[in-house]
Amino acid sequence: MAQSAASLALPYRRRQSQLSARLVRQLAGAWRDLVDRGRVDASWPALRSVLAPLILQARAESADLARAAFLEAREAAGAPGRFTPEPPPALDRDRLERTLDVTGPVEFKRAIARGRTEQQAVDAAAVRIAASGQYLAQEGGRQLLRQAIADDVTVTGWARVTDGDPCAWCAMLASRGPVYKSAQTAGRAQNDQFTGPGQFKYHDMCGCVAWPSFTYDEPFVGIAEDLYDAWREQTRGHGGRDAVNAWRRWWESEGRAAYTSPRETEPTP
Repeated sequence: MAQSAASLALPYRRRQSQLSARLVRQLAGAWRDLVDRGRVDASWPALRSVLAPLILQARAESADLARAAFLEAREAAGAPGRFTPEPPPALDRDRLERTLDVTGPVEFKRAIARGRTEQQAVDAAAVRIAASGQYLAQEGGRQLLRQAIADDVTVTGWARVTDGDPCAWCAMLASRGPVYKSAQTAGRAQNDQFTGPGQFKYHDMCGCVAWPSFTYDEPFVGIAEDLYDAWREQTRGHGGRDAVNAWRRWWESEGRAAYTSPRETEPTP
């Protein structure tokens, strides 16, 4: 039964990835099509009113996907009793608007001040809007899963499940398998790029998801076991920060390419 539960992780991650890819295209496309380059500040409130609902809708869909996946995994694992995941907190409107302000008109004007052309500035802001919007949307599912993992007494821990092209840090965390029990081991204070509320940290355009385990001998998910073997080989003779640095050097020079799967690669804005 545990294997059946673990086998649901990658399909779930792909569904969240497809949701993110759609949102990235929508946000970047709306910004590029609707921004008034000569009147960015004056026209921005109307454009922001187009972008914000896209993020809110995707956030709700992300939470729905997480709820369904958690309950499906719980059933597959044969977990006893009934459990209803709590919905994630509503996204603070001020936070949403501030995020869009900084990644839209502010980023556009910064790019112009750095000597970029108008088109380059539009493109730079499109990337920032898409990345931050994706983060806020995926937070819906991530927060629901994090709370469900914390509240459901049948859950023994969780694993970090990556996309097909993780950064060195995400790959390292995923290599540990379903061992996470605390904020510290899940990456909370380990790296500055991992931000946001909650115990399980993500960065912009991060394709990772948390996946619950229901036994203490849960199988590794996806490429995690291969990553574990690679971690042991590449860090042999190193410890602490030296081990992390050795892993990062190897990952960026050859490891990343070896673990990239074309069907798992995420579209870029």
